[in-house]
Amino acid sequence: MVTFKSKASRDVDYHTNVGLQLLKMMGRDNKVPSAMFADDVPAALTRLQQALAELDDDEVASDNQTGTGKTQQDEDDKPQKVSLKQRAQPLLKLLHKAQQANVGLMWQ
Repeated sequence: MVTFKSKASRDVDYHTNVGLQLLKMMGRDNKVPSAMFADDVPAALTRLQQALAELDDDEVASDNQTGTGKTQQDEDDKPQKVSLKQRAQPLLKLLHKAQQANVGLMWQ
C-alpha cells in the first residue's frame, strides 16, 4: 500500500502498483516513503493532470483500434474496468487542497 498524506485533507490509500504509477506520473521516483515541499505541489499536480489526459487519449485510441464486434450482452456480463483517471481522483483532490493550503505532501 502507498498512503498519501497532507495536513490539508484526509489520507489517500492506493495499492502499491497504482500508487507508484501515480508517483511516476507526478514526476517523482518510486522512493517510498518520501515527501515533497509545498512549493513542489503545483508542478506535481500539473504533471499528473497532463499525464492522465495523455493516458485518456491513448486509452480511447486503443479501444477504437481493438473493436472486436462484441455484442451488448457480452459487454454487460464482464466487470467494468476502473480507469487510472478515476482511481487518481482522490489524489488529485488531495493535491488541489494541499496547493490551496500551501502545505506539502508525503507518502509512505
